[in-house]
Amino acid sequence: MKHPIRISALLVALCTVAGVAHAEPSDEITEAEKQLFLSDRLSELKAPITLNYTFKRSGSQEIPFQDAVEVAITDNAGERKASTTCLTGARSMEIPDVDTAMSNPALMCFLERDIREMERLTGGKAAYFRKRIRLALSEGPKATPVKVSFGGKTVDAREYRITPYSNDPNKQKFPKYLGKTYIFVLSDAVPGGLYRVDTVTPDTKAGNGKAILIEDDMVLATAGSKN
Repeated sequence: MKHPIRISALLVALCTVAGVAHAEPSDEITEAEKQLFLSDRLSELKAPITLNYTFKRSGSQEIPFQDAVEVAITDNAGERKASTTCLTGARSMEIPDVDTAMSNPALMCFLERDIREMERLTGGKAAYFRKRIRLALSEGPKATPVKVSFGGKTVDAREYRITPYSNDPNKQKFPKYLGKTYIFVLSDAVPGGLYRVDTVTPDTKAGNGKAILIEDDMVLATAGSKN
């Protein structure tokens, strides 16, 4: 008998990184972690179906671009598989296919890419950034009710926010990213449950509180069968 909850590979990675920060994540899984990584988001979808996300980078530090993330869900004799296209061309990143898929791998695409980008931009280690995200989630961020628009309708959603680097013991090494905020928006009313993931790094030197160094925004655009 299969266990009703399958822990995503990303959460395993976030939970098992050791020795890269003074603080340790809690062993207890928080509600935010359950909602993001452990909830069944895919098994109720009628396969085949493709979740289409837009991905947009903006801000003053990097060249802006727009791209796409796709999660294709198929069913072969009761065996469900999720295949992810994580951006395209030179920006693409390989995400392994997931058998008996339950959690939405679009989240893994976004976070693993974000971690690699932090590694590229700062010279830090991917393991360190994974742990900072895990630690922030283990602190139990609370859900905020929000409304989102999908398929021409306004639906209920919930938003979680974390700032992994604001209390970082090594924050002097990454001063630009102290205010970096991760925004996760989930909704039971949208296919795949994951509506949006957004990261915003403010430009603190601008002085007006509105300038942005880098923003990466992934939003569910459509969901349906490909002809």
